[in-house]
Amino acid sequence: MTFLSKPAFHTRFVKALNANAAFVEQTRWFDGSVLLEVDDDRLWLKIYRGKVIDCLPGVPPFGYTFKFRGPATAWQALISGKRRWADLTFPGKRDFSDDPGLKRVGELSVDIATEGNLLEAGRLSEAMFELAYTLKDIAGKR
Repeated sequence: MTFLSKPAFHTRFVKALNANAAFVEQTRWFDGSVLLEVDDDRLWLKIYRGKVIDCLPGVPPFGYTFKFRGPATAWQALISGKRRWADLTFPGKRDFSDDPGLKRVGELSVDIATEGNLLEAGRLSEAMFELAYTLKDIAGKR
């Protein structure tokens, strides 16, 4: 069980996203949904014209537009500030403190994968940075 499975977190997170002016602006022309997956926990967010209008702790029958999926360790690295959203979601390695021999140069893996409609995910990348850092702030205040 992770922070994502707690209804109190859902309420605080949605309220914070809807109060985030940059998130509202970046999602102004979006009508879709984003699914967050942390291990087996899920949070589905329905976003319409700049606001999160619904959320569920699972995937409704009509699915999602795109999702971010990763292990709890990766999400905890975001929440703790140890890793940035770009480091977790964009391919490539930027921190070599754990690889002094530079054996992993050119590695193109991600810790939190983006799946689904990648065109929409790319179009909303700035909004997803706002979503990620809002999540970091809210989950860090547990």
